[in-house]
Amino acid sequence: MNAPSADSTRLSSDPAVDRLVHSVLQPGFSGRETPPRWLAEAIERGLGGVVYFSHNIGDVATTAALSQQLHDMGDLLIATDEEGGIVSRLGARNGSPHVGAAMLGRVDDVGVTRAVAAAIGADLLASGIDIDLAPVVDVNSNPRNPVIGVRSFGNTPQLVSRHAVAYADGLQSTGVAATAKHFPGHGDTAVDSHVGLPRVDAPLDVLRERELAPFAAAVSAGVRCIMTAHVIVPALDPTRPSTISAAALALLREELGFDGVIMTDALDMGAINDTIGLGEGCVQAMLAGADLLGLGNPVLGADSPDKDKRVFTEARDALSGAIDEGRLPVERLEEAAARIDALRAWRRAHASAASQVRPDDSADRSAARRALATRGTIAIPRKPLQVVDVRRQRNVAAGALPAMTTAAVLAAAPGSMLTSAFVLSDAAEGHAGHSEIRTQDELPVADVVVTGSPRHDAAQDEQLQRCLLTNPDALVIVSGYADGTEDLFGARRVIWTFGDSVPTAAAVRELLTR
Repeated sequence: MNAPSADSTRLSSDPAVDRLVHSVLQPGFSGRETPPRWLAEAIERGLGGVVYFSHNIGDVATTAALSQQLHDMGDLLIATDEEGGIVSRLGARNGSPHVGAAMLGRVDDVGVTRAVAAAIGADLLASGIDIDLAPVVDVNSNPRNPVIGVRSFGNTPQLVSRHAVAYADGLQSTGVAATAKHFPGHGDTAVDSHVGLPRVDAPLDVLRERELAPFAAAVSAGVRCIMTAHVIVPALDPTRPSTISAAALALLREELGFDGVIMTDALDMGAINDTIGLGEGCVQAMLAGADLLGLGNPVLGADSPDKDKRVFTEARDALSGAIDEGRLPVERLEEAAARIDALRAWRRAHASAASQVRPDDSADRSAARRALATRGTIAIPRKPLQVVDVRRQRNVAAGALPAMTTAAVLAAAPGSMLTSAFVLSDAAEGHAGHSEIRTQDELPVADVVVTGSPRHDAAQDEQLQRCLLTNPDALVIVSGYADGTEDLFGARRVIWTFGDSVPTAAAVRELLTR
């Protein structure tokens, strides 16, 4: 009599268990028109979802056709980061048609926020996308935060809470699921979890009043998904990032009462991948209580064409191995799969809302105009100008979005020249790039200076100060996170935009040409 094969004694070889393993994975992939073979095979085996990044996005018809192919292959959920402003996968090539959270927070009109979110939902529906990985409900309490900044509605929990609710309500009114992120809060950090492991050292009472309040508001408003942060919060767990912390996720379930889908931020980001490793991170996230594991952010190995397949395979095999070792109970996967099934059912039940959604960009145009702050005389002469961009650091989450506001300045003064104070490497999602400073002799006397967040980057601020010393009347355009009152080395003429988008650029051009 033959002995049983090794495969027959492995629980993960059971087709039902294999489908459970696939059901909790949400990878990225390469391609805009045809899914790769490995992805098609994963969908056949019950894949839970996929994430679109900008490299997956073509025009609306092309993206919708890709989404239809994927949906026809299996009952999976398609997600993407469409926050408006600087983080826009659909607008990665031509700029976001929607203002970002900082502009909405500055306007502080929940009706406008709800309308902008509904317009984003309409765009996602047109491209066949089921889940928006937005809104960001982090309270940007640390002005030096390298990755949140203008992605946040503001620096108080009250402001962020009311706009988190309005955004989720507007988005989900279209039948697109909203995702409040990054739990339990990424706003009070000075390290980007794409490339390092941040900490939030606030005591528990501060966390409840500040970081957790917007998540509690979003949960009460019925947000369907919450995304975790790869952030250590010692008041909740002194050693483990919240994504893999049972204590942190238990607080979300038990204290905040959330019973929707907990999805992780991409587990191949540096905070997890460079510490415990991708595969172990996936296992520990599931054990902690996560439901859907995000994979495939182009933060590492973006130049490798098979990177997404390798990341997916490592994650899948790690989960299967943990099941066979008895570390990961099948019941934990069943619980997660049930929540993902409930999200699919919600999406189907709200599909009728899609036929009633009508795109409307009037709220974005209004918000862009109302949000701008100015000092001094803003209009510029209709003659060629010297425009100097002193921004050096990119928000890694944004990728290489076009600089729409800078383009608007050049369009307002035909023949103008744009010079960067830094020689920057190409940027992509997940890559901050490198920079080399130009000497002062290489820079023209600036008529317009474009800068990012004040007091955020010493090299940037030094270049701004030099430009103003050579021309104190230069117009300064601040595109980063700011309060709209900064001195800026005595700058006499300033526009604060609170981010960048197509409507922001249009509003700035209106000011410049009055």
